[in-house]
Amino acid sequence: MRVKAILWTYKPRRDGSCNIKIYVQDGGKKHYRKTDFYATPENWDKDKGRLLEKDSISIKTNVQLERLKQSILTQAAGLETSLLRFIAGHIDECERGLHNIALNTIKQYKSHLKRLSGFAAVTHRTDIAFDDVDLTLYTELKQYLMGSGCGPAGTSKHIRILKKFMRLALELGLHDNTAFQLRAFSGTRVPAKKKIYLTKEEISLMAGLNLRGQQALAKERDRFIVSYYLLLRYGDSVNISRGNIVRHDGRIFYRNVAEKTASESFVPVKPEVLEILEKRQYDLSGGANQDSNRKLKTIAALAGINTNMASGGDGFTPKSALVTTHTARRSAATNLLLDGVPISEIMQLGGWKNEATLRHYLLAGGIQLATLSADRAFFK
Repeated sequence: MRVKAILWTYKPRRDGSCNIKIYVQDGGKKHYRKTDFYATPENWDKDKGRLLEKDSISIKTNVQLERLKQSILTQAAGLETSLLRFIAGHIDECERGLHNIALNTIKQYKSHLKRLSGFAAVTHRTDIAFDDVDLTLYTELKQYLMGSGCGPAGTSKHIRILKKFMRLALELGLHDNTAFQLRAFSGTRVPAKKKIYLTKEEISLMAGLNLRGQQALAKERDRFIVSYYLLLRYGDSVNISRGNIVRHDGRIFYRNVAEKTASESFVPVKPEVLEILEKRQYDLSGGANQDSNRKLKTIAALAGINTNMASGGDGFTPKSALVTTHTARRSAATNLLLDGVPISEIMQLGGWKNEATLRHYLLAGGIQLATLSADRAFFK
């Protein structure tokens, strides 16, 4: 069998571009498969059957054309298409620069593949095919993720990534399974009552907690306090570097380029934070996020942060049980707002790109914000 991408120049569009078709010769039979891609003759390499790679769009298009060709060959060979192999292949393409994907996203894809592979092993599957993805697998996968240390937010993230790869493979014609599009096939929303922030007084309780002789907890506490005052995500806090300290106009700032969004921000460094960084020699590296979350719950409990957060009649849920690494950043944003800092300034400090995203972090409202407004001239 011969499979090649060709430029169909017989029916150009008004702008001169022509459809890219996949030519398939199987024995004595020939046929052409239309694709969604177009190119002009001057941008087409006729001998290689691909676009001249002049920009990121042409590179991405060539990747998709190659996938279409491989899909045709795979189907012709009667091979079962593997979701796991597809994800691994996509990760490889990302690492080779064939997709404009952030490094943090690639890390998430790798984590997802590791989780899926672990799920396959635990459920005695040798592989996971596209056609295996149904509501039964979805339910089993959620149970596996929750039982292996993923909370509701982490589980939802993995479900979203799974759906993303299923959607991409569907668009490429690798399968026709649409079970993942069902409404029931969705992540678990984290209830608002489980999203908390720590008050400035509670932050002080954690900062002042005596953890002598408990080095692992002490380092976790220090990382949390630094993350709070620098408004850092967990992924950025474990990568803190002395080289990001900036001195300007007699003040010390920390320059952060977010691993997740690549946004740059500058935050003033408090003396207490600088003291921690110097003590730790700017090394706040650590293990898995889930392990950090467990330690933080212990630290918060030891600090006496045990207000009941359960709704009436729902038993007792101490506030310490809801503390995670992300609580640091959410608490900082909320406490800044309660101090009267404008939203635009909080956005710059935390590297938020839009106000809507930031507002998801802010847990202050109602009488708290109204109290701030009461001191404004308008209400006097």
